[in-house]
Amino acid sequence: MNEEDVVDFLEIRSQLKSAYDEISLLSKKKPSDVLNKFKIKFINSILMRANELLEDSYMPFPDEFSRFDEDDLPNNGDAVFMLSHYLTSLEQLRCDNIRYVDYNYFWVIDNKRSNIKTTSPTNK
Repeated sequence: MNEEDVVDFLEIRSQLKSAYDEISLLSKKKPSDVLNKFKIKFINSILMRANELLEDSYMPFPDEFSRFDEDDLPNNGDAVFMLSHYLTSLEQLRCDNIRYVDYNYFWVIDNKRSNIKTTSPTNK
């Protein structure tokens, strides 16, 4: 990863987590309700950016899924399922690209520890 990838990662993860949180609330009330095209458009935009960062090696289902079909809208429960897999994959990518040094975790950029701090890994 390079510094631009880290910046993109932080933005993508934040946007994806916000979408996940919102759709999760909807899913708890009405898991079978269909999402609207407006939300899917923005979620797909986030997913496409995530796909570029994750590449096939980290994508949750690289051969089966890359975005939601805007003509066959998913229900809330299906969207939560996919978004949670993407969040897990992003966390795995992060865990594989951080290093613990002097009681802190730092991003590894271009195979060297950077000065960009991060939190401890959750996937271990």
